[in-house]
Amino acid sequence: MARRLALDTSGTEYAMVLIEDGRCAGSVTWTRAGISAPAIVRLADLLSGAGWSPRDLDGVAAGRGPGSFTGLRVGLSLAAGLAYGRQIPLYLVDSLEMVAARARGQAASAVLRDAGRNEVYAWRRREGALRLPVQGIDAWLRPGDLVLVEPAGALLRWAPNRAGLEVPAGEQQPLSDAMVTIANEIFDHAKPVRYDELQALYSQPAAAEERKGNQP
Repeated sequence: MARRLALDTSGTEYAMVLIEDGRCAGSVTWTRAGISAPAIVRLADLLSGAGWSPRDLDGVAAGRGPGSFTGLRVGLSLAAGLAYGRQIPLYLVDSLEMVAARARGQAASAVLRDAGRNEVYAWRRREGALRLPVQGIDAWLRPGDLVLVEPAGALLRWAPNRAGLEVPAGEQQPLSDAMVTIANEIFDHAKPVRYDELQALYSQPAAAEERKGNQP
């Protein structure tokens, strides 16, 4: 019997999922806005509700971003503490791959997540993540893309002529369900990371990348 935890705190919506033999045994989601119980308290409540304790966990998978710097620190620190305190495997997951899996039936081929400062994190399957100015979205997207957007509906504002590519909110499953799907793939096929390999995925602001490229 395999009992594992998957968590992601990179976006505006945080989630933790308990997975037993590949199936969801409990989950909790919340938003980072406003006053909220600490993640470790939510984890304790989630484990207790399932009748589990940290000693029951066989592995941990954590979203590595890109996303909120503070959120990623919270999630990765919690995952690392559990994994290395219990001496169980720790896996890292690209957060936007889990977001893409929210599309029902067929995973989205691309994801756009608000990165602030009039920029977005842009992810495409088999290409990884980068950071774009909003003005660059139209050129980056392809006609056949199926796009998951955070926040939902923002593509109409960012690139109005591409708005039809966005997966409607009614055709999305909960983040926790998507996490179970991707975490199971990671647990089954990926290699766990060592402590010195634990690193969040950050994408430089597009303006910073442009300045670096213009340096002699």
